[in-house]
Amino acid sequence: MNNKVLIANRGEIAIRIAKACKKAGMIPYGIYSEADNESLHITYCEGAVNIGGLLPIESYLVIDKIIEAANKLSCDMIHPGYGFLSESPKFAERCKKEGIIFVGPSTEVMAISGDKVKARRAASKVVSVVEGDEVSSEEDALSLVDKIRFPVILKAVEGGGGRGLRILRSKKEIHERFVSAQTESMMSFGSRRVYIEQYLENPKHIEVQIVADSSDVVQLGERECSVQRRHQKLIEETPSFALTNEMRQDILGKAVSIMKEINYDNAGTVEFLLKGDKFFFMEINARIQVEHPVTEAVTGVDIVEQQLRAALGYGLSVRQEAVNSIGHAIECRIHAEYPMSFAPVAGKVKEFEIPVGEGIRVDTALYSGYSIPQFYDSLIAKLICHGNNRMDAINKMILSLSTLRISGIPTSIPFHSSALRDSRFVNGTYDTSFIENVKPFSSKDGELAAAILSAIPRRTRSMMQYLNEELGTYDDAWNASRFDWADPYDVHRRFSESSSFGWST
Repeated sequence: MNNKVLIANRGEIAIRIAKACKKAGMIPYGIYSEADNESLHITYCEGAVNIGGLLPIESYLVIDKIIEAANKLSCDMIHPGYGFLSESPKFAERCKKEGIIFVGPSTEVMAISGDKVKARRAASKVVSVVEGDEVSSEEDALSLVDKIRFPVILKAVEGGGGRGLRILRSKKEIHERFVSAQTESMMSFGSRRVYIEQYLENPKHIEVQIVADSSDVVQLGERECSVQRRHQKLIEETPSFALTNEMRQDILGKAVSIMKEINYDNAGTVEFLLKGDKFFFMEINARIQVEHPVTEAVTGVDIVEQQLRAALGYGLSVRQEAVNSIGHAIECRIHAEYPMSFAPVAGKVKEFEIPVGEGIRVDTALYSGYSIPQFYDSLIAKLICHGNNRMDAINKMILSLSTLRISGIPTSIPFHSSALRDSRFVNGTYDTSFIENVKPFSSKDGELAAAILSAIPRRTRSMMQYLNEELGTYDDAWNASRFDWADPYDVHRRFSESSSFGWST
């Protein structure tokens, strides 16, 4: 075995995997579409193959092209990353037939975890599930809804990340949205299969990170993922402020039991909805998650490294008794989107500058001069901050957001800066309705301030922001909220009483 790994993905996760491969002494190779010929992830690979096409269905979702690239580069392993074919049993089976190691669970496990209907049935032996089933036509959907009642949620069977997902509250909406959900599922995952289940209004979204090999299943704690737009996560944190110790042990134990039930091997996530004090199984993500860095921050466990070890048959290097979570971590997913409407945009990045300092991590494939293509997800960077406690992490994130500069395109940074100051977030009382209940102000002043501030030398900006925080004035308009948020003086006081942050310029 020559330990050449083909990364069947793009962007920041491809770079993340390439770094892990090099750390483990393996050689990363890549693929790229016509739209990604200037993507930064190519430079992190020893070599890369142009697989053509623009849309995912023409490139990153074409199994034959990826297998051909792996053979051309003499790669004996494929890491699928997240999204695209990462949870496709067909892709895992094809890799097996070609004699290529798939960095993920076995094909037998993928047949269950990659199929949300089968996963629900397996999980129901361990934990409560909401009522629902797969439907193949509008007529089937109407018949099922007559039994379980509105509201319901329509999902892609073989996908995730909110793609193909619709909340339906009437028969008219089933008629209007059923076909579009199937189409989006096909475009994103190569499958038209969908299912419907009862929709829980405004729950909390809690997930548990698992790493496993053929003999052991280890949980690395939970993540709170309730700040979402279009059912896609925007902010994640660990540990969850909402859980008591008893609730935490309950959900962690249930996640391990579910994974043992299906003989899960490799890294994966069990997702739950929390309503009141009761957990409901949602789904299994049989892949690395976008938000895995927050778990890495508090545990010190390199999850991609564990994936590679499990796939190669070396076994995990971490055991449950050795897992020790320290502090608190938060991740903000930065998107190329208008911060008020969350409408995605494509365009050229003029200036890109990231924050630095202890406990600050940025995962991205962005660079100054890069043209963001319109064909893929709008995620362009992940900002992760690790603190001694939750308030320390929030404080560090707010300051880090103020020095993350992306000019030339609108981004979600103003939203994140506002969200972390919202009293519901500060108090930990938020749920999946968080964004729906945010009341936006005019964005004109904020955009003008951002443009002015980006022209100020970095050291001067840092001093201005430091003084604002110290004095509690918050007169830096870049940080001024465009949304309703907690009283700034109260937030500053609480930060000061519970944490400290050393500024790095």
